[in-house]
Amino acid sequence: REDETKLLNDAWQKVLRVEKGRAHVLTFVALGGEGKTSLVAKWAAELAAQDWPGCDAAFAWSFYSQGTREQVAASSDLFLKEALTFFGDDADKQFAASPAGAFEKGQRLARIVGQRRSLLILDGLEPLQYAPASPTPGQLKDQGIAALLRALATASHGLCVVTTRYSLPDLRAFWQTTAPEVKLLRLSRAAGVHLLQSFGVKGSLLRNLPFHREQVNEFEKLVEDVQGHALTLNLLGTYLRDAHAGDIRKRDLVKLEEADAEEQGGHAFRVMEAYERELEREGDKGQRALAVLRLLGLFDRPLTSDCLGALLQARAIPRLTEPLVGLTEAQRNLAFKRLEDARLLTVNRDASGALETLDAHPLLREYFARQLRAQQPDAWRAAHRRIYEHLCESTNEGDQPTLEDLQPLYQAVAHGCQAGIMEEARRIVFHDRIRRAPKGYSIHNLGAVGSDLDALSCLFESPWSRVSPSLTEFEQAWTLSEAAFCLRSLGRLSEALAPSQAALEMRKKQGVWPSAAINAANLSELDLTLGNVAAAVSDAAQFVSNAARSGDGFLQYSALTTHADALHQAGHRDEATACFRQAETLQGEREPNNTLLYSLRGFQYCDLLLTDGERDAWQFTLNAPFDSRPVHAQPSSLPAGCHAAYERAAQTLKWVTTQGWHLDIALDHLTLGRSVLFEAILNGSSFDSCDKSLQHALDGLHRAGRTDFLPLGLLTRAWLRFLTGARTGPESAQADLDEAWEIAERGPMKLFLADIHLHRARLFFRETPYPWESPQADLAAAEKLINDCGYHRRDEELADAKAAIL
Repeated sequence: REDETKLLNDAWQKVLRVEKGRAHVLTFVALGGEGKTSLVAKWAAELAAQDWPGCDAAFAWSFYSQGTREQVAASSDLFLKEALTFFGDDADKQFAASPAGAFEKGQRLARIVGQRRSLLILDGLEPLQYAPASPTPGQLKDQGIAALLRALATASHGLCVVTTRYSLPDLRAFWQTTAPEVKLLRLSRAAGVHLLQSFGVKGSLLRNLPFHREQVNEFEKLVEDVQGHALTLNLLGTYLRDAHAGDIRKRDLVKLEEADAEEQGGHAFRVMEAYERELEREGDKGQRALAVLRLLGLFDRPLTSDCLGALLQARAIPRLTEPLVGLTEAQRNLAFKRLEDARLLTVNRDASGALETLDAHPLLREYFARQLRAQQPDAWRAAHRRIYEHLCESTNEGDQPTLEDLQPLYQAVAHGCQAGIMEEARRIVFHDRIRRAPKGYSIHNLGAVGSDLDALSCLFESPWSRVSPSLTEFEQAWTLSEAAFCLRSLGRLSEALAPSQAALEMRKKQGVWPSAAINAANLSELDLTLGNVAAAVSDAAQFVSNAARSGDGFLQYSALTTHADALHQAGHRDEATACFRQAETLQGEREPNNTLLYSLRGFQYCDLLLTDGERDAWQFTLNAPFDSRPVHAQPSSLPAGCHAAYERAAQTLKWVTTQGWHLDIALDHLTLGRSVLFEAILNGSSFDSCDKSLQHALDGLHRAGRTDFLPLGLLTRAWLRFLTGARTGPESAQADLDEAWEIAERGPMKLFLADIHLHRARLFFRETPYPWESPQADLAAAEKLINDCGYHRRDEELADAKAAIL
């Protein structure tokens, strides 16, 4: 790998020389077992040996992967917290432990890392990417990592090195500039031959003499038979050395021709089969080594010493731990040494020599997991149950656990599901100890939505549609609903649709009307965000019906506001107004001290009240260059709705502030900011209070982790920044519009995409050069989205824009 090592060295030297146009993110893409991790680890070790020349800070993280098994819900939660804590100051550390969303944490981490000559290594990123067979192959599922990598590709004083099995289309715009991808190719024939020789493999001719050219063909053929796969050649080399004194003729014992060329690690699996047969023939020594390897197959990460101790208790697990139970430490170390010498095992010890972890290549773990699960299912379940019980009993998370404190419990859920005790793992560990229902501790206090989704994925047979039948129908509906909530919170809106619909149908069938009402509400809001406005109206009507059947007063007026908001987006303003007023009357009867709709319900009503003011402000912005007008020029009457919305938000802000509700506080500030912006545009008043309100709103939305509201805040601030002269640059109208697009595109949040197209055209149509394709193209795209989605609330604004621009 000399060429690839030189590439890494050159990339780092360019960081030190502060060269323009250099790589900010360098990604190595290759199949499992091709040597990505080894390459980067060896290079990093050489830097460490030189005392990290020119490096301000270095941080490496491996996203554990279970080899060939597709992980559907791996999370960046713990990585983001650890990295923010490592790189940041006290304020960053507090933010790391906050419930802010992964997207916001990823952006903040990028700012901190990018300010220094930092080296950030992200190894094995594929669990956070969609699989090649998905509709979006290779795209990052995790918004935190996506935000981090895009921001670093845009601006960074350091270098981020990524290894993954899949290409990263999220960085496609930077492939030719600051984020190149390098396809790590198979080993060449010469390199493969050299590798085999390094293990002492001998040719069939003159085997005891120095290597001769006439022996090359059989070496080269072996290298080609395994397509130069680095891990397979390593395994073959040690197998032939240990089992057959290095005789290359024994390669025929490995059924390479049976390997599936399309299977990840297929050739390596064939070598492991031969290795397994050889170990079985070695008697006690081989049985002990095999037992260790099978234990590693129980984990998707290194096997820690405490979990190993739990597995090796005196009560042996039949057909699994019997060869290891009762051994002395010296005997056990001999088994480890046997596997270390064969390069099948990595043993990590602390400074005193005490065992910390055992690890193996993910493909090896996957091989032995498959074997154990298929051939010894009782041992598989018994071992997972023992790990589950150990993690549950040994974890003392306390009253206010950190994300690190909860990690053993998240692992316990996975092991409990593999042990066949899904309901116990779901209820006792996830529901009671992690979520701390009804508090929702892991989400509301820690923002660990990704970690929760990872745990929930263990309860599914086919994410995100078919829950394990070992759960009751009531538990299945709960699981579907919770998975939909997590997916939606993470911005994975399209994936959230199926479990949302399934949960609603199950709750209706079960006659659990309060839950059915909530599911219908969530589905309506999801449909609206995705741009299915007609479906959102229909689902909201179901919410009204289900809420009435539930007899719950709160759900009844909440249903009316959800229905009203969907009607408003569909352009049925009068019907929406009637629903809002009816909801406010019902709320007043139930809550005499709160006569105004508040929280999300109040925000939605204020959004309707601001409709006329928003259109008037856009007409004013479109008809003349705003920056050419003196302040207080041509004052216009402010629509009554703007004043009403301002007064409502000012009042409800006082109520929700006493409760400390981050989202509600942010939404009230957003309403205030929008009201003041429209007034400032129409009457020439100061933008100062608008700027402050919008900053409070965006900060609050970040803290609440609600990416589904962030685009509206960014769009409003983009309008303000444009009018005050901050049009291009890092903190500008264009930057806000681009950030809003990045969030909305991933959803996809189609209504916001339409709004962004409209904003771009209306704000920048006079600017030269136009930052995007053209204002005409943006208007055409907006019109198509508005018509396709049924987003007729924007019909009049679209007509105004077309009249002024086209």
